[in-house]
Amino acid sequence: MIEQSWFWLILGALLVLSEFFITGIVAIFFGAGAILVGIATAIGLLDSLPEQVISFAVLSVGSLLFARERIKVWFRGNVSDRWDGDKDLIATRGERVTVTRSFSEGVGQVRLSGVDWKAECENGELAEGDTAWVVGHRGITLLVSATRPEHSNDQAAG
Repeated sequence: MIEQSWFWLILGALLVLSEFFITGIVAIFFGAGAILVGIATAIGLLDSLPEQVISFAVLSVGSLLFARERIKVWFRGNVSDRWDGDKDLIATRGERVTVTRSFSEGVGQVRLSGVDWKAECENGELAEGDTAWVVGHRGITLLVSATRPEHSNDQAAG
């Protein structure tokens, strides 16, 4: 019984480690299933090989089907489904942005077109959730203002 539990534990560890090389977020579920079967075998809950194989299949496929989409989000990062084309940062002058991290000493974070950007603001401290407007950029850091610039891109054409 101990040899069988070691087999499942080693198999599980190898499957979990393989996720670092084949990043489909699939092998980790089979690895977790194998580790759980190894633990259950070691403490005597599973005796025969058919019980172990069925438990492995049910645990692995079940967790894959029910948890993969939820866990996959952790590995994707902060991505937007919206694409507005390749915007030139110069063309973003006057665009409305939402503050996603409060400004402290003039530095914070804003969301423009679904993407978070580092931002600087000279005329006031902005809190999370506030609206600001892009007035320029310094490299890839947006320069924003709490007040709307006079000529902005989001004004209706007259």
